[in-house]
Amino acid sequence: MGSDDLFHKRKARNEKDNARKKSFRKPYDRVLIICEGGKTEPYYFEEVKSILELDSANIKIDGSCGSSPINVFNHAALIFNEDRKTGDIYNRVFCVFDRDSHTSYEEALQKIDSLNTQLVKKKIINADELIFTAIKSVPSFEYWFLLHYIPTTKPYEKSGDKSVGDQVIDDLREYIPSYKKTQKGIFERSIKEGLLDGAKAHSKRIFEAAKISGEFNPSTNVHELIDYLQNLKD
Repeated sequence: MGSDDLFHKRKARNEKDNARKKSFRKPYDRVLIICEGGKTEPYYFEEVKSILELDSANIKIDGSCGSSPINVFNHAALIFNEDRKTGDIYNRVFCVFDRDSHTSYEEALQKIDSLNTQLVKKKIINADELIFTAIKSVPSFEYWFLLHYIPTTKPYEKSGDKSVGDQVIDDLREYIPSYKKTQKGIFERSIKEGLLDGAKAHSKRIFEAAKISGEFNPSTNVHELIDYLQNLKD
């Protein structure tokens, strides 16, 4: 069998597979969420997906890429491009990572902006569209959890043997004494205790002020992703 025959058979098989996948999807965006953490962030967003009853055929959450922001971006870009080649494109891609002490933080932000620009130039998306979005937390994702209880803007700096991330966790444990990186049930708790709307309001206000001042320690825009997921079915 010639190489052309093999190519056409693979192409036909891929098209059939894509058609089957699409038939299972709900009539809302296809979303890719790539997380830095192997536990905290994926656990949280899997819980968000479950409680909001978002379909797994539409929402893919992946925390298998390692701990650095550039790894998050590279993994997200790889998955996005592989699927795009088969004609099955993600509507939105969210790269979730921390500032912490990562040296590739700024590089990852630049890569995300650059890729969006390239997608516009290639006419894959319109100029007013945005596929890749950085969901960033300074210094760590736990700052988002902390905002459910207190709108603190205290800067975090490394102190002794404790990283900035560890210090945020120490502050969080004043409200969730048993908190650990494998914690589950935080989103459900925020709904039951009426904490989520306040956290989103605190997060938005602090993040907008940070954009004006240029001082992002501390801040997060996790609220943007939560808002998006909450409104996705609409």
